[in-house]
Amino acid sequence: MGPSSAALCILIFGGALGLPAPAQGRLRCYTCSFAKPCYPVPTECQDDEACGVSIGTSEQSEVIQRKGCLPRAQCALPGQATYWSRSYALQHHCCERNLCNAAPAPQRPPRPLVPTLLLAASLTCGGHLLH
Repeated sequence: MGPSSAALCILIFGGALGLPAPAQGRLRCYTCSFAKPCYPVPTECQDDEACGVSIGTSEQSEVIQRKGCLPRAQCALPGQATYWSRSYALQHHCCERNLCNAAPAPQRPPRPLVPTLLLAASLTCGGHLLH
């Protein structure tokens, strides 16, 4: 197997395991302001930026959200924003894959659970699933 075949196998099996593909160039992230509704637009980030979602909460428990490129150094730090003359405490959530700051994906069961479920179904059905 040549180097290109090995790389292709790694990409295919890595994708099957849910591993991210290697990054190529700058990240692309969705961007939208605090305005509602959010109509996200794909944007290219700078080299030192990650994709982020910033969620702000006011003293009156109002919640706002924006998406975009954030400096990596800012990802772990709390922030402040003023929107419509109201102050919000911000929490940033960053990710490092292209367009990874979209709406949250539905949760799926962990991968080891799938073979266990197949085995349990096979045993329950008298082994007919594996024949």
